[in-house]
Amino acid sequence: MKIKDIIKKVNKSDKFKDSVCVGEIAEEMDIFDVHCWEEQNRLVSYYIGSWYCTDSYVGYKVYFFDDEPVAVTSQLGRKCDEKFEWISKEAYIKVRDYVISFREDVLNDNIPLANMDEDIGDTYKINFNGQLFDYHKEIALYNGKNVKIVELIKDKKNYGTDSELKIQYENGEIIIINIKELDFPYNLNK
Repeated sequence: MKIKDIIKKVNKSDKFKDSVCVGEIAEEMDIFDVHCWEEQNRLVSYYIGSWYCTDSYVGYKVYFFDDEPVAVTSQLGRKCDEKFEWISKEAYIKVRDYVISFREDVLNDNIPLANMDEDIGDTYKINFNGQLFDYHKEIALYNGKNVKIVELIKDKKNYGTDSELKIQYENGEIIIINIKELDFPYNLNK
């Protein structure tokens, strides 16, 4: 009988049902940090052929995820690994995504969430001249006024942490300031 025909006729009674440890499926998929020992019922398996080997059930199983077949397996002996073969790439991906949802880093309750109502102003700061992109030279603000950065002043003692520069007001006046005195508007559409 073909595998596809067997899958259609799997006896899903409790006497053939085997519990599924998500952690073991994770190991099969080379997904790490999954420590799931709690009961779950979305991923289940049923023996389609089984026997006793010393003190363990072994044999052939079909795995179902949300009642859809996803894999067939064989384990021929107690000390043998369970060999997985997936029904399709899509089935593998569905199960993989489910298994990943059990990862400790995914379940971490200390997820840093942005306060969407926090006011962070309209501008940001840059600390050193070496951090500037060319476009910064045209968008800088000094005391709320548009200025143009016309020269970066280099000091060999600072090793890339230079912070003095020359700016030019719209009226042509040029002054020397520290870059930390400038503000840069966020890159937003008008």
